Amino acid sequence: MKELLSDEINEVKDEFEEYVNAKLDLAKLHAAENLSRFFSGLLLKMGLFYLFFFVLLFASLAIAFWLNNLLGGNGIGFFIVAGFYFICVLLFFAMRKLLVERPIIKSFVQLFFPTYDHYDESK
Repeated sequence: MKELLSDEINEVKDEFEEYVNAKLDLAKLHAAENLSRFFSGLLLKMGLFYLFFFVLLFASLAIAFWLNNLLGGNGIGFFIVAGFYFICVLLFFAMRKLLVERPIIKSFVQLFFPTYDHYDESK
């Protein structure tokens, strides 16, 4: 009787260890999936930002030269383009929480807690 009970306890212990190991492996797989999804998205966005930077750079130079020729000034087109970007920076800084912080927090919450969809955006 004692042996039978001891065998049952050992079997339950082995199954519990197996269960815990399976849960740990599942957690590792979920973490690996989430991290790979995060870094692939990050690399994609960095690549697109890099390409967009050059498009914006050359378009800005073209507009500045065009404004220079149009207004007949020495560098006035560059000052106009620089002023436009300065206004854009001020607007971006004023709306940084709406444009940057909230979307990043929301995307992290959705990435690591996919079933949680009630993120409080009123903050």
